[in-house]
Amino acid sequence: MAPISKRRKLSDLTSGDTNELLNKIEEFCSNLDEGGEDLPDGLIDKLQELRDKLENVKLMKHTSFSKVDPITLASLEISSGPLFLISNNQQEIEDFGLAEIPACLLIDTTRFLIRLVRGHVATVTEAGCRILINILLLRVVSVCPGVNIIPEFPIPKTTFNPESGKCSFSGVVDFLVTKIPTQYTAFLLSNPSVALGRPGNIKESIMSNIFEAKRDNVWAGLSQATVAAASYCQLQGSALCRFYVPGVITSGEQWMFFVYERHTDDTGRVLCSPEYTLGPNLEHLAFVLGLLRDSIDNANSSNLAFFTTP
Repeated sequence: MAPISKRRKLSDLTSGDTNELLNKIEEFCSNLDEGGEDLPDGLIDKLQELRDKLENVKLMKHTSFSKVDPITLASLEISSGPLFLISNNQQEIEDFGLAEIPACLLIDTTRFLIRLVRGHVATVTEAGCRILINILLLRVVSVCPGVNIIPEFPIPKTTFNPESGKCSFSGVVDFLVTKIPTQYTAFLLSNPSVALGRPGNIKESIMSNIFEAKRDNVWAGLSQATVAAASYCQLQGSALCRFYVPGVITSGEQWMFFVYERHTDDTGRVLCSPEYTLGPNLEHLAFVLGLLRDSIDNANSSNLAFFTTP
């Protein structure tokens, strides 16, 4: 086992580290004279306690976000359901998406950039799709003060304790879109993992959206995005009332919105919208932008302006 350069939690140990530590403890205990007078009081009990904790770590199943599936959601007791678009709101949604402020990325420029990508960028890979996603996110950021984009945000190992057995998850969120008071922007952008890694590092309300990029079949990303949202919700904890995390699964052309709700008994529920497209002539661009703004502006509330829940 390589020397440990810094202190780590037991849950951060690899399987190899855990096995080697157990072997070392076993070897150490076998060389002890349990009846010896020089043995410190309580040493044997403490070693057994450490051994039990390490055995629990071995039994805990760890999964990366990219490997989760609908069965994982069931094991975590996360139910699912629909998000319903509030009827007769289409014009209001489009107006919201078209609204502009001084120095923002103009809607005509946004359309031009999307057509440029469509005409000159291969979107058969996620890397190509992300170029298109970037344009829409930059448009939303430009009209929403205090909103920031964090690409490839890492969420550390997070442990869950459902009845089916202890398990943990970790991975990278394609985009974390956060809305915070502007005085924290430099701190957030200089080191997002530090700023958002522990509740209380930013002593103000943080609004966050999880974005998952998929080359196609955005529905296939729902389980992955849900577990990422649940892990982020648990990472932030109740100190910031993180019992609700919205998000989006998108290929750049197709957009599906979801909300994850964490219940007080540590179960959860994910609600998702139908899939919306930009349209061949971008006829639905304003509509998608309006829904994006709604999701970001209401990231700390279960009361979205344009969706209702069962």
